[in-house]
Amino acid sequence: MNTRRLFTLRSALLLLVLALASLIGLGPAMAQGPPAQLGEVPMLKASDSYGPGIWHHAPQGKTWYGSYRTFEGAQAYCIDAGKQSPLPKYFKGAEAETITTAQTAWALHEYSASDSADVQAALSAVARLDEAIPHDHKVPAQKPGELGEKFTDAAKQFSTITAKAKKFAGPYTLDVSLTPVLDMPVLEPYGKQTPDEGAGDDTRLQLPTTNKVTLSVSLISASGAEVPGISITLDIAGVEDAPTSVTSEAKPVDTTLELGAPGTVTAKASASVAPESVLLYEPQSTKRVQRVITPDEPVTVSARAKVDMTSQPRVSTEISDQSPRPGDSITDEFTVAGLVGDHTVTVEHELWQTQSAPEPGKKNDDAEVIARVTSKNIGNGTHRSDPITVPEGFHGWMYFTETIAGDRSTKEWKGVHGQPRETGFSPWTPTAETEAVLELDKVHDEVTVSGLRPGGEAVITMTAYHSDTEPKRSKEADGKDLHSQDITVVGDQEGTATVSSEAIDMPVGWVTYVTTIQENEEHQAWTSDWGVPAETVHRPPEDTPTAPPEEPSTPPAPPEPTPPEEPSTPPEAPTPPAPPAEPVAEQPPAEPVTDESPPAQLPRTGTTGNGMLIGAGILLIGLGTTILLIAASRRNKD
Repeated sequence: MNTRRLFTLRSALLLLVLALASLIGLGPAMAQGPPAQLGEVPMLKASDSYGPGIWHHAPQGKTWYGSYRTFEGAQAYCIDAGKQSPLPKYFKGAEAETITTAQTAWALHEYSASDSADVQAALSAVARLDEAIPHDHKVPAQKPGELGEKFTDAAKQFSTITAKAKKFAGPYTLDVSLTPVLDMPVLEPYGKQTPDEGAGDDTRLQLPTTNKVTLSVSLISASGAEVPGISITLDIAGVEDAPTSVTSEAKPVDTTLELGAPGTVTAKASASVAPESVLLYEPQSTKRVQRVITPDEPVTVSARAKVDMTSQPRVSTEISDQSPRPGDSITDEFTVAGLVGDHTVTVEHELWQTQSAPEPGKKNDDAEVIARVTSKNIGNGTHRSDPITVPEGFHGWMYFTETIAGDRSTKEWKGVHGQPRETGFSPWTPTAETEAVLELDKVHDEVTVSGLRPGGEAVITMTAYHSDTEPKRSKEADGKDLHSQDITVVGDQEGTATVSSEAIDMPVGWVTYVTTIQENEEHQAWTSDWGVPAETVHRPPEDTPTAPPEEPSTPPAPPEPTPPEEPSTPPEAPTPPAPPAEPVAEQPPAEPVTDESPPAQLPRTGTTGNGMLIGAGILLIGLGTTILLIAASRRNKD
């Protein structure tokens, strides 16, 4: 009986010890780790193996959303939720397996050093949910937003980190470029033109460069976004005061580099960036402990660029005098740009002449070089050439062109013909020989013009002046302006033209002509003196001037018919007493019409006056006949 009681007490004690051992992990079964169905059991004695994070109590058991200090100097993240904590003792001698997963690698690389429990919980969720990584979850992996209120801030971090990972994760491209800096072009046509080839086919604008280049550096993610905040190391040769590093930004980083002379500029750039993979570790002595991952080592990306910087000069010029005269000195004021650094060149100046107005970019068929000068050791800036004397007798257009020979350090430059600011003009100076010609009572002027531009037009004005006294030669005309005429002439191959004015009546006295060649775009004005003997003629007054017969204002009227005379004594007849006769005797007799004193009441001009005279005569004849018939009738009755 006692024996049974003793056995029962001992058995109960043994069971109690075994139960306590099981609770503290000392039982035989714990050699392989705690039972899986309990989830991850916090190792209170190994609390320093846990980084920042948050415990989650799931129906299947506990699990740690956070980092582990499985490895010294690095944060590790479990990928098998619900298994036991990855203590360092389980991973001694473990070898890593590389798994490419750029976004998770970027997230762990960028945020694993954070002390924030919410950030580390978010990273743990990123690792557990990555489908590129193999998992053996005993507790379902969930996003922080699905884990309850205490994961609210972790959920915000999770959204931020995953969004940035999509934008900024690798693989990366480091882009480096070197671009010559363009100078402001002068608004003049430029082209590859040679004096013997005219404008040629290539009249494209040549954009000039300076002694500077632009270094542009950018770091681009797999999504195409610019990655900011990355330090980029630079190794630049061929420039002065080159930088050794830049920091990437959300746009390309531009740096201006300055050269001291033509040559080659090289730029090498490199940067350490987030890895594209993670390292997976497995426990060495048990399958009940979680596997973990860590970010892989940063990777280095690099790029290089090179540019050959030769001087690309261009020249803009202006002639010193755009209206030179023969014997004047002219210079070429020219500005050179596009030379690299302190580089200097030799500029050849050629002065061209042409007999027709030049067009920009076109060489006239008759254009020829009349002078050359050379300017040596010319750098960027404004300069003036040596003077050139305009030849005697020069007439027409002149302009400069400039040439810079090409070599290893210099691109050839040849200016175009006919630039307006490079062009000067010396007008033709025509003169005239004139002669006034008197023919009977008519006078005209004959003019021979010389010194015209061959084929050029000019207007000649010939003006005749009259004076009563002999004119004396002077610059100012004095006299009455009789007649003026403008005639346009065209110079022949010799530049001459002959013209005559129309003839006018020559009055008594002196007539002198003044000839003017009008100024135009090609010819200088010229005017002859007044009173030049060759242009003067004289008509003296006549000794017995005979007045020309005056023409009657109206033709004489024809003679009018005269009425027949009345008989002086009528035939005798008995005179009976009769009533008093009509006062015929008081009728005034008709007076004959004469040329000297025509009757005032009868007009003498035109057919109307003649008709009235004839009618009056017929009336008188009829009246006289009537009187005679009445008198004879009375005698017969007596």
